[in-house]
Amino acid sequence: MEIIPIAKSLGAEVIGAQLVNMDVKTYSSIEKAFSRYLVLCFRDQQLGPCDLVNLARKFGGVGETPYLSGLEDYPDVVPIVKEANEKSQHTFGSGWHTDFTFQKKPPARTLLYALDVPPKGGDTLFANLQDAYESLSTGMQESLSRLRALHSSIRSYGPNASLKNHLENMTITNEKEEPGFESHPVIRKHPVTGKPSLWINPTYTIRFDGMTDQESQPLLDYLNDLITEARFTCRVNWKRNSLVMWDNRCTQHSASSDYAGHRREMWRITTAGDTPANFEQA
Repeated sequence: MEIIPIAKSLGAEVIGAQLVNMDVKTYSSIEKAFSRYLVLCFRDQQLGPCDLVNLARKFGGVGETPYLSGLEDYPDVVPIVKEANEKSQHTFGSGWHTDFTFQKKPPARTLLYALDVPPKGGDTLFANLQDAYESLSTGMQESLSRLRALHSSIRSYGPNASLKNHLENMTITNEKEEPGFESHPVIRKHPVTGKPSLWINPTYTIRFDGMTDQESQPLLDYLNDLITEARFTCRVNWKRNSLVMWDNRCTQHSASSDYAGHRREMWRITTAGDTPANFEQA
C-alpha cells in the first residue's frame, strides 16, 4: 500500500488498498494515514451500499443522518444525485461546512463514493482546521479556547430554508418548526490524537454562545476566511469508483458546482461521533 500526499496541509491518495474484506494490517495502515492526512482517497473500489454500511461499522459505527432520504433498502446510505438536465447551478454540499455540527454528537467521519462523475469539474475541496488553529497567535488561541459557539440546521433545513428547492433529484425534509441550537466548543480537542481544531463553519455555526449575531459575525468571518486559505486546503478530483473518507472532527469541505450539463451521482454515509470536547491550554 502506498500513500501519496495531495497537498502539504492535508489529503492523500491510497494506492493498492481494497476496502472490501481488508485485513488487519491494511486497516491499521489506513487508520495511521487517516490520523496524519485527515482526508483519504481510494481509487478503483467496487462498492455496493451494503459495503458502505459495513465500512461505516468498521470505522466506528453508522452515524445518524437527518433530513436526507436514503436508499430504500439502505436508509443510512444517501444518494446525492444531480442530473445533466437540472436547471439549478447548485450542488448538494457546496459552500464550506463541516457535516451536521448542529447535532449533539456530529459524525466522526464521512464516506463518499462516486458512481457517476462529470468529465471535468465537480471536485471537492477540504480545509484543515488543525493547521488553521496552529496559525493563530497564542493570544487568539487562548481567547477562543474560552468560547463556545451555537450551531443550528436552520439555514439549510429550517422551515423557510430553500436548499431543497435547488435539488431536483434529492428528497430533503425540512423542519416544520424552527430548530434549536447545539453549543460546541470553538476549539475542539480531537478524541484520538488530542490535537486542537478551530471548530466552526459558515453553514451551521450561527453565533458565539452568549453573544449576539452582530457581535459574533466579524470574528466568525475572519476565522472562516482564514480556514479556507489555500495553504490549509486540498482539492480532490473525482473518478468513478473512488471513495473519499474524511475526518469530520477537524476539517471543512465544499463541493464544486462547475459541471453544468453533466451528471454526478454519489453515495454518502457517516460514522457515529462523540460529543465535542474543549481543548484546554497547557
